[in-house]
Amino acid sequence: MKTISGQITRITEICRGGFYSQPELQKGNENMSNQQLTPEQMKVFNKALEERITEANKDKTKWKTVLPDLMAADVFAVAAVGDKTDANGNRLLNVMMMQNKDGQQMIPFFTSPARMSVLANEQHKTFNCMKINTTRLFNAIKGRTAVLNPGSTCGRLFTPFEMNLLVMENKDQLESKPAPAPTPAPTDTLVEE
Repeated sequence: MKTISGQITRITEICRGGFYSQPELQKGNENMSNQQLTPEQMKVFNKALEERITEANKDKTKWKTVLPDLMAADVFAVAAVGDKTDANGNRLLNVMMMQNKDGQQMIPFFTSPARMSVLANEQHKTFNCMKINTTRLFNAIKGRTAVLNPGSTCGRLFTPFEMNLLVMENKDQLESKPAPAPTPAPTDTLVEE
């Protein structure tokens, strides 16, 4: 198991994501990126998305068709909505940061809670896991580098500049989706070894 050090940092975000705990065995329709998905449908959609990301990592020309679906998808971050607000009244989102071997800090996010196992170590085997739309996450972490599924073949690094462009390209889609009400996390998500 790979160990990655992390710390919690505060990022401004109007809370629109919901909390999510371990999914059940799931199946559904994979062409549903612009609709609200049940947990079962989401697992199948994200599994298909992971396969497409892996292919896009092999053939960079495929990213053009994968990115819109990734931006429409719900992903998972080690995060929790904080009690504090910024000067505009926006709730603060506590997001885990990790550091790569070169000392660069980045925010990890995942296509499924099971992929979070790369964060587990002897001291931390459970994490608060927040489900959030990728566009909303990128909008919330402006100016930070993010990494999708670190250490995986279906992973990718996103620079602040690239995330800003993707948010601008997908902002209209974001506003048309109803924002789910925030709900407290019932328990930490267990990361199994």
